[in-house]
Amino acid sequence: MSKKRKRISRRRLAGQRVMAHVSIFHLETGQHKPVTAARRFIAEEGLNSPAILNVRRNEHTTDRFFWGEKGLFSAQYAEENHFLFPSLRVIVDHLGEDKIFAGLELTADDWEEIEEYEYAFV
Repeated sequence: MSKKRKRISRRRLAGQRVMAHVSIFHLETGQHKPVTAARRFIAEEGLNSPAILNVRRNEHTTDRFFWGEKGLFSAQYAEENHFLFPSLRVIVDHLGEDKIFAGLELTADDWEEIEEYEYAFV
């Protein structure tokens, strides 16, 4: 019996394409929890948003965080809701929606949802 493959949402795929243009930082947790290590790294380095932090917990597990203008979020949340973050919206506006979302075939429902929340944090 073959394993059913999980389908990734078009909205998350769109977010992954946008976040591909964000700088990525890799760090180890040390003796801290992953989110604490990420917050300490942001404070010590004086990082500006947007940024992605890959925090290695152990040899098997890595946690991904998105540093945005409103705080620290899981990278998955930021991918699925990329349109809520003004700094990611700037990237989309700069590169162009046609270029970033080419071939994704976002439906009318996807665009309605994005437009509904477009000014949520502005």
